[in-house]
Amino acid sequence: MVIDGHIHAGYWSKNYFYGRGVEFGEIDACLEECGMDGAILTSTDLRQNDSVLEFMRTSARKKYWFFPWVNPAEAGDLEYLGRRREDIHGIKFHPSCDKVKITDGRAGPFLAFAGEHALPVMVHCGRWQEMSSYKLALDAAADHAGSDFILSHMGGDTPELVLGAVEGIVKRDLDNVYLGIEGVREYWIVRQAIDELGAGRVIFGSDFPLGHPRMYLGLVEALNLTDSERDLVLGGNALRLLREV
Repeated sequence: MVIDGHIHAGYWSKNYFYGRGVEFGEIDACLEECGMDGAILTSTDLRQNDSVLEFMRTSARKKYWFFPWVNPAEAGDLEYLGRRREDIHGIKFHPSCDKVKITDGRAGPFLAFAGEHALPVMVHCGRWQEMSSYKLALDAAADHAGSDFILSHMGGDTPELVLGAVEGIVKRDLDNVYLGIEGVREYWIVRQAIDELGAGRVIFGSDFPLGHPRMYLGLVEALNLTDSERDLVLGGNALRLLREV
């Protein structure tokens, strides 16, 4: 299966990406057009998690997995996870938007919930190092070794940050950390990460509708992977984390 590991369902607020977004049905059409089998869905900064979940329930065209975007500063979000436990497949944190570090004490109960229920944790990593550094995500992964962590944008979407994340994973021997390729423009940095960590630690994603699956399918093709490596990156790794294989 070919799985997009990072899609934002719905519209962003005017504060981010000029309010960019898509109707939910356009996600089905995009994946169909790109020959993909399914996707991990999260919300936008509007955090309309129930709307995303309702779309998943009504779509019969593709396979979807739900990672609700949670804000550790919102006490009700932990209750939401408990109430929707049977509907969710992972948890998404966005420190840059919510201005809560993944190592903040308020995130602790959410990470404990993920560990208790064997849910993967997706963490936005960006260039705002004080708030969304890959270093903070690696600290959280080290403190919660029983959970799998996906670092979005390969730890920060610039070569320097990606290589820093890769080096940190290797030095700290963190076998529970994976890197999502969405947002990355330099195909060669993805190749270098695979050479350092192995294809089993890299997950295909597009950030649709901010990026497009076709862009990242092309990036993967440019890596000259073996068939087995390609299968891992394009879906095998995600399916393993989702307990589907």
